[in-house]
Amino acid sequence: MVFWLALQGVLGLLLISLVGYVLAAKGWFDAHAIITMPRLITCVALPPYLFYTVSHSFQRDQLLHMIYGSLIPLLSMLLTFGVAWVLARLLRVKQTRRGLFCTGISASNTMYIGLPVNLALFGDEALPFVLLYFFANTIFFWTVGNYAISHDKEELRAKASLLTNARHILSPPMIGMLCGAGLVLFSIRLPGFVESFAQYLGNMTTPLALIFIGTTLYQMDLRHLHIDKDLILGVLGKLMLAPLLLAVMLHFLPDIPDLMRKVFIIQAGLPSILQTALMSAYYNTDPHYGALMVTLTTILSILTVPLTMTLVSL
Repeated sequence: MVFWLALQGVLGLLLISLVGYVLAAKGWFDAHAIITMPRLITCVALPPYLFYTVSHSFQRDQLLHMIYGSLIPLLSMLLTFGVAWVLARLLRVKQTRRGLFCTGISASNTMYIGLPVNLALFGDEALPFVLLYFFANTIFFWTVGNYAISHDKEELRAKASLLTNARHILSPPMIGMLCGAGLVLFSIRLPGFVESFAQYLGNMTTPLALIFIGTTLYQMDLRHLHIDKDLILGVLGKLMLAPLLLAVMLHFLPDIPDLMRKVFIIQAGLPSILQTALMSAYYNTDPHYGALMVTLTTILSILTVPLTMTLVSL
């Protein structure tokens, strides 16, 4: 049963990526489109998606509680990022993909796979804990993760000003999330047509991101795919190291509800967040590595999610 639920959650995403792969094979996307698509998603689709999701997923009192309750998953992501950074240096991960490597290990696909899997496994009682992890995951990715991926680019590492660093942290998606949180905190409701606009525009995010991953995989020519050490380390780190570190951390924290513990560990062991591939293309660092990281962790999660569920239930 667990295996079938995980399989359904993954296959739907992979089929959309396959659409992108087929369209690229038919010549629908030229080099200009490959450059434009990440910009379209990052600057046009993602901000209203995060704005709408945050403003409609939480009430004011709930949001304030989320900020406090998200500290545990947020600390676990920071811990995972730090361990991944040390491993990247010790194991000589390419410097042009270290930020992507660490972020891909630390941040998870908490909504498109995590939400349906956890609700199917644990029922509606799991929803508050799923949202806690989602809130922390979103904050982490669009601050630490986005900053780290942008600094895989050599010129940004060499001479990034304070203003440049702030601009990469306060990216369009991050601004969208903050605006959504602001509306909730101040109990402001926008006119219905504005909310519909944000919802419809934001709904493009996931299909476009998956289609982009499919086109990137086609460009790589999978017939001659070379899986290198960095990719193997990234996949193992995401699916095994991240949930293990969180499980160890939760072991030393008192009074953690059993359901919260299970949901958090499942969330930590989910595939890499889609936006890792997207932002690596947006900053033109290593989009091929990002696309493969997302794709392989998504495919292998068919096996690892049921295994993780079995272990946390012992």
